[in-house]
Formats: sequence, structure tokens, C-alpha cells
Amino acid sequence: MFSAIRLRTVLLLAALLCGAAASHATERAFDASRGERMPLGDGSFEVVDVPRGPVTIYTYRPSSATRNSPIWVVMPGLRREAHRHLAFDYYDTWRPLAERYGAILLVPEFTAEKWPGPWTYNLGNVRSQRLQPKRWTETSFYVVEQAFRMAASSLGSSRRRFSMFGHGAGSQFIQRYVLHSGCRMIDRAVSANPGWYMLPDNEYKYPFGLRGAPISEATLRSAFGCNYTLLLGTADVNYAGLRNEPDALAQGKTRYERGRFYFDRSRRVAERMGAAFNWQLDEVRGVGHEAARMAPAGAAILAGRALPDS
Repeated sequence: MFSAIRLRTVLLLAALLCGAAASHATERAFDASRGERMPLGDGSFEVVDVPRGPVTIYTYRPSSATRNSPIWVVMPGLRREAHRHLAFDYYDTWRPLAERYGAILLVPEFTAEKWPGPWTYNLGNVRSQRLQPKRWTETSFYVVEQAFRMAASSLGSSRRRFSMFGHGAGSQFIQRYVLHSGCRMIDRAVSANPGWYMLPDNEYKYPFGLRGAPISEATLRSAFGCNYTLLLGTADVNYAGLRNEPDALAQGKTRYERGRFYFDRSRRVAERMGAAFNWQLDEVRGVGHEAARMAPAGAAILAGRALPDS
């Protein structure tokens, strides 16, 4: 009986994986650079003017979409092959949320082959590991901005800003993009459960602080005015896998501790500067480092709705 149950379980898992793969095979690639229209449902296009090579952007256009629909960019976490890791897939998690809220979904795929390690992806590729500056067009931030421009043009969208959600490594990307860009193209942004932060002052050297980072006071003021939410799972208290350098440990022992530390420190920095502080801190009770369980709260924030019960 045990063997039969195990066999049925294996067959069911295989069927689920094949079904997920089949659903992904139905996507329609379109050339946004030539003005082709984003298809309803699943689609994909490439941002090609990138020094590291083309970046695929997976799209979802809901049935209720109009030219005024919000555009959401969802940044994958550590496993960045956005459309292929079938057991845990950001695209599949966010597709029904985009449909529910009538949002256009963009999920960039920054493959580890072209964008190796945290310096090129999480940290934005604004500096080399020897701290040499990069042109903005070399950064991963630029790719997201271009993806938005191309998608908006393809749709004839009235939107001039986009909203963002990221979890884990993707949330670190957003935290740093907010600071580096001054929120110039962001409508709303949500960072869920980052592992560590670039603190918004000069006490620590880049990448743990602003000392050596190309961020002006004016840009920092703009960043503090961003509609930015730090979203923390109260059960994200597992220390395993976190960076443990002294500069990282100064932020706390767990993701939950580090998130609260970052928010409080940022608020104090803004107060000292006399800058408007528009950030929010929200929590999802009983949830740990689980992107799929954090997603409904993140989507509600992007849509300007009340947080769902976790």
C-alpha cells in the first residue's frame, strides 16, 4: 500500500509539473521595441539594449485592462529564473493577483548566468566589487525602467510611473533602487523580507551604507518622500543563510529585526534632514520567509487596499 501511495504521489507531482510547464508554453512573445501590442493573458518580450545581453520580461495582461491600468513590476528572489522554477514561481503567484486587481504584470528574468551574484542583481550593478562606478545603462535598475517604458508604449498606457514588489533578493533590489533613483519613476513600492540593507547615512561604507555611494542629498530627500512600504513577516526569524559580516550584524540577527532597525533608522535620518518621510512599515503575522504567502499583502498595498488577513 505504501508503494502504491508513493507512486500516486509521484505521478500527481509529475502531472502538476507538466501542467505548469504547459501553461508557460502558451505565452506569446511580442516585439515591444517595434510597437507590437502586449497580448491578453501571458506574454513575453525582451529588453535588448543591455550590455550584458537581452533580458526577458514575462507579462500578464488581465481581461479588464485599460490604458489606465496600473503597471506592476515583480522582482524575483534568490532563484531568479522567473518563469522556470516550477515549484516556486513568482509569475504564477502574481498572475491571479494581477487579474484580481486589474494590473499589468511585468516579471523580469535576470538570469544568474548574465547577472551573477548579488552585486549585479540585488545591488543594482551600480558599482563593481572594486567599487568602480558603472554607467546607469549598465545597471539592473535601468533594465526595469526600460521594461516599463517599452510595456507602456506597447499598451498605449497613460501611466508614467510603475509599482514594484520584491521578496528576499528582489526586495533588496527595490530598497536600493528607491535610494539610488530617488523614486523618480515609482508609484508604489514594497520590499518584503530583505536580508540586509544599504543604510541611508554615511556611518557605513557602501554597500552597507551611503559612504562611497553616488547618492546626493537631493536624491535621498526624494527617496524618503516615496510611497514605499517595508513589509515584514513576523515569523521571518531564521538566521540561517543571512549575511553575518559585522556591518550586517549591526542591523540585527534576523530579517525581522533588521527590517525594523532599517525603518527606524531611516525615519530618524529623515527627521535630522528635515525631509518628508512617506514610508510605511507593515507586518504579516505568522509568516516567515515565504514569498507566496507575502504576495497577497504586497498586492493589496500596490492596489491601495487594506491588508488581507494572513
